Amino acid sequence: MDSTTDIPDIPYDVQKLHKEALRNGVLNSTQASSLLGGQSVKEVIVNKCYTPLSARVSEEAGLEENEAWETLEAVISREFAAGCEGCKVQLCGGVGAGKTTAVQQLIWEWATGSLLQHYTLLLPVCERTLCTSEQSLESLLLSTHAHLSAEALASALQRPQSLLLVVDGLDHFQDLLSESPPSDTLVSDPQQPAGGAVLLHSLLEGSLLPGASVLLTCKEAVLLESLQCVYLLGFSKAQRRSYFQQFFNNEAEAEQVLRHCEQVVGVAELFRCPAFCWTLCCVCKEHVPETLTELCCAVTHTLLQENGVNVETSKQLLCGLGKLADHCYSQAHAHCSTTEVITCGLQPFLGSSVLSAFLRISRDDVSSPNAIFSFLSPVFQEFVLAVFFYIDQSALQSGQNEARILEGGPDMYQMFLAGLSDPAQRKLLEASIGQLSSGRLSEFHQWLMSLVVEVLPGLEKEKHCCVFRLLHHARSPTLVRETVGACKWRAVSYAGLQVSDCAGLVFVARCLGEMEHLNLYRSELMDTQAQKLIPALHLAKSINLCQSHLSPGVITHLARAMMDGRTTWLDLSRSVLSVEALKILCLSLTHSNLHTLCLRTCSLTPACGEVLGKMLSDSKLCALDLGGNDLQSQGLAQLIGALGMSSCRLQDLSLDHCSLSGECIALLSSALSSSLSELKKLNLNWNQLAEDTLELLSQALQTGRCSLSVLQLFDCELTDSCCPSIAAILQSHNCCLTELDLSVNELDQAGALLICDALKSPRCPLEKLCAVVFVSV
Repeated sequence: MDSTTDIPDIPYDVQKLHKEALRNGVLNSTQASSLLGGQSVKEVIVNKCYTPLSARVSEEAGLEENEAWETLEAVISREFAAGCEGCKVQLCGGVGAGKTTAVQQLIWEWATGSLLQHYTLLLPVCERTLCTSEQSLESLLLSTHAHLSAEALASALQRPQSLLLVVDGLDHFQDLLSESPPSDTLVSDPQQPAGGAVLLHSLLEGSLLPGASVLLTCKEAVLLESLQCVYLLGFSKAQRRSYFQQFFNNEAEAEQVLRHCEQVVGVAELFRCPAFCWTLCCVCKEHVPETLTELCCAVTHTLLQENGVNVETSKQLLCGLGKLADHCYSQAHAHCSTTEVITCGLQPFLGSSVLSAFLRISRDDVSSPNAIFSFLSPVFQEFVLAVFFYIDQSALQSGQNEARILEGGPDMYQMFLAGLSDPAQRKLLEASIGQLSSGRLSEFHQWLMSLVVEVLPGLEKEKHCCVFRLLHHARSPTLVRETVGACKWRAVSYAGLQVSDCAGLVFVARCLGEMEHLNLYRSELMDTQAQKLIPALHLAKSINLCQSHLSPGVITHLARAMMDGRTTWLDLSRSVLSVEALKILCLSLTHSNLHTLCLRTCSLTPACGEVLGKMLSDSKLCALDLGGNDLQSQGLAQLIGALGMSSCRLQDLSLDHCSLSGECIALLSSALSSSLSELKKLNLNWNQLAEDTLELLSQALQTGRCSLSVLQLFDCELTDSCCPSIAAILQSHNCCLTELDLSVNELDQAGALLICDALKSPRCPLEKLCAVVFVSV
């Protein structure tokens, strides 16, 4: 028998009072919008400008946007659907990912009667109270919800399956979740006092309020069998676009600003973060930054100006924040105590509005020794660490500055060092804190120059990309020319480039004015990456895209780069090309400087023959490798037809492994006989050539109109019956052959001797003969 059948339902007026209290909690929120902390929850909810976020349940779904991404609202509605009582969910996401706003939006929607109405009470649990002295769950809830009477709450706790408890903000108290207490210490009575960790795990394990649902938020996932993990991903592309449209006059302006920022800032992960998007939109209303460094400089300048801080005090503040950032990095934690803040020289700023503009203060007021401080933005934490390098002459806490640079520091630290070395990017920062140290700027440039000279002659792609990114952020064409232009740059494969890597490579190529070789072997380029690479593709003399995955969109960008570009050699071998993709590419080649095109084993179909033939008649192409493609007679016929046209400049043609038929050889022989053909080298290796087909070739080479000088017939199943035709070629007055390959063919002794006699003829022009043969017995 259900033990709750005799327990009276929560009175409607109690539920109504509770919903009103939750709504008032949002409406009376004192949290202010912050450039670094994001938009206030009150402003988002009351003004109805909440933009849904994306989430994924499976960790394997990855960070790249895909079909596994869902809206957070869809995930919450499914996980906490009616009939799913007792569900325990942890919502995980980094700083600024939107956890608190999403939870407050959920609370608001329940309180206004639009979501999860099958729960009688939604009870937010204050995370700070969990960290105080031992108390019972009932007293903890009463202290948070003073509008509820003890009797009403006690009655509600007897129906746990109708309750949803929400614990938001465990980022600073994650040890409560990660440190599981012994099972024999768990409690089951809501009136039994216990520590915060015990209460939390008792709820999650179901010993306390069995059947109650729990939603909690934390920065990193904690693996517990009782907890379903939902990963908060921030904004998808569509959600980000919707968010930007709220800040600008029209959709076109919002799209233009968003596209520009995504291109120039170049850190894709940041654009999924709602807090970062808020900061970006606030700055872009006044001035659209060109780099992430310029953005952080603008934010710093704005915050200091808004708080009326003079130059000398601003420098002191940034120096203290830099020391604090270094301390957090050295100690591998994200927050600091009041004592640590004072040790870093920030005591004069405790309690001031300017400090709270940069730091989040949790748990207690700033005067309390138990206060917890953390940076509002992890990105800004690394920015102020880089600023600290340029304004402080003493050694950093973890060692000398030079050592910190060489060791790498945090992920974005070097990038900010590079950006701040550029006067244009640091202009607003220096307007607020004064000039950066010229000695430090010189140290960084010397280090960067030595890094370039050390890395680029090596074969480690990741280090190459790191150098390109740093040079890009430093924005110094002179530095690029003095370092990259003067060192031996190894052409390693740059497959797997991120968008930021593409931007760095393009910047270097533009500074140099050209690239000798761009190696993208085995790439799986996305359209965005290919579009970003267009300038580098345009400047490269040779491009290797062998064994690459090339969508029609990528081919379109490649074709655009080829038009009037510097590229003379392009290898697309073993990259599958559709007829449409080949059309797009070939159309651009008629306006390019390409003279060598490798399309070996590209799964070309007969329909590609016409496309290639038309291209040959209108382009500057001199060498074409089509080996390993089954173009069949129809496709080859259309291709070969272009060889006899006056506009065709082809001199080198490879048709090995192409299953040439007798019809194709006849057409080829006819084209070679044309006085208009410029073909000098012909590769027919690994094709089955019968006696009659070879006779056709022989006749073509003896016409006096054929200019072929190299003929490759490796493993063409030639027999002794073909030897007279070969000998006739070599003895002809009109033969121009200087190189002939007859290797791996079954020629008998008599046939071989016939060829040898031809070689003795004074008319024979041959200079090189490859004739490793299988002599038939």
